[in-house]
Amino acid sequence: MLRIKSGYGTNTLPLWAVFNLYVIFICTSIPGLAISPIMGDLTRIFPGTTALESQFLTIGPNFAAIPFVFLGGWIGTKFNNSKLTTWTCLFYGICGVLFFFVPNMITLIILSFLIGIAAGILSPLSTAFIADMFEGKRRTAQYGYTSATLNLVLMASVIATGYLAKISWRLPFIIYLLPFVPLFFAKGFKKYIKEPAQIRKNDAAGMKAEKVHYKFSQQVNIPMLVRYCAFYFFITLVIAAISLYIPFRYTDSSTAGDLTSILYFGIMASGYTLNFCLRVLKNKVAIISIIAILAGFALMTFWSDVIIVGIGILVATYFYGIAQPYYYNRLSVASTRVALTLTLAWFASMDSIGNVVAPFIIDGVAKVFGSSTQSHPIVAFQICLALCVIAAAAVIIRKIIVSARHDHEEHELEAKGDSVNPIPEGAATVTAASAAAPVSHTDASDTKK
Repeated sequence: MLRIKSGYGTNTLPLWAVFNLYVIFICTSIPGLAISPIMGDLTRIFPGTTALESQFLTIGPNFAAIPFVFLGGWIGTKFNNSKLTTWTCLFYGICGVLFFFVPNMITLIILSFLIGIAAGILSPLSTAFIADMFEGKRRTAQYGYTSATLNLVLMASVIATGYLAKISWRLPFIIYLLPFVPLFFAKGFKKYIKEPAQIRKNDAAGMKAEKVHYKFSQQVNIPMLVRYCAFYFFITLVIAAISLYIPFRYTDSSTAGDLTSILYFGIMASGYTLNFCLRVLKNKVAIISIIAILAGFALMTFWSDVIIVGIGILVATYFYGIAQPYYYNRLSVASTRVALTLTLAWFASMDSIGNVVAPFIIDGVAKVFGSSTQSHPIVAFQICLALCVIAAAAVIIRKIIVSARHDHEEHELEAKGDSVNPIPEGAATVTAASAAAPVSHTDASDTKK
């Protein structure tokens, strides 16, 4: 049987376990996918459908996911992750079956919210499982591979559901049956997961204590988490603007579809080349990613030629696809395992929040300047470009300040004749409540960004 290297010494993983991991990861992003091909036919399918109902249907899963990403992360720090995944997938799959029997628009909206809830719970669990099953460069690569595979599946699914919708508007809902797959692997998959109860038990035994009490702020580098969340929220917001406003800028559906597909392709390509890119970018991931996204929006803003706009989308989404898995991996080594699902929940929520608020923020800024993204969609790209300039300036200024502080500390130590290397600013001293001495996760790469 084909086995995959885990990065934990000579340990390997069976192919079925990695496949199951990928399926769980994909399940977090498919809510809303089956709705896209029938959006234009909703008034025919359900006469009397209002614009407000259509909006609820499109943004409902993301709205529902946001609080349950946190809930799933919190539950994942305390209860059996394997059982939580199994029950969530079962709930998800049952809702998927009910889509085939939807009698009206209200039921369709409710079911969309429910699968959004399930996807939200699975989101931090799926990324934590990657950290459980892989280590080192293998873990970094897997964060890239899962992101790339997800976008490859989304591209294929968008095409497939479009054709299925021509046969019957209910057929695209077959994608919502995917959560049943992990149920077949649940029994064997659980042995590859680090359960919080066992972690706490082992820690207590190590301390010769009856029970260990954890404090989240002592298990994770909070400044790093806040910084990464802010960065991820921003790049998600501007990338979301591409798929939101391209159809208004290029009203020809085939042109808009081709340009939107480039978005998925860019993120997919970056995932499969992640380790190579990180070797080239080294400790400059944040600064190069934001500058590349800025350059991509410059091409989208100043040129109207479809080819150049397509190149701009490719550049922006490629580097977005580099940053996303990179920061997932950084957080997985900046938090103790017992707090990891909640740490990743905070980070994962930025994706849903960024996608939900993007149209409100961009349209709001446009109105402040007396314009409209509906009548002048190019304004949306101009706003994103301006925001990227501000973000790039902030990242560059921070890098200069941190580098100067780092150099100053080195000079001070040299002056004192101290041969010990200084601890970089931003080092994550994650104090494990279960240990006699603190566990230090040094985030040197983050320091030098």
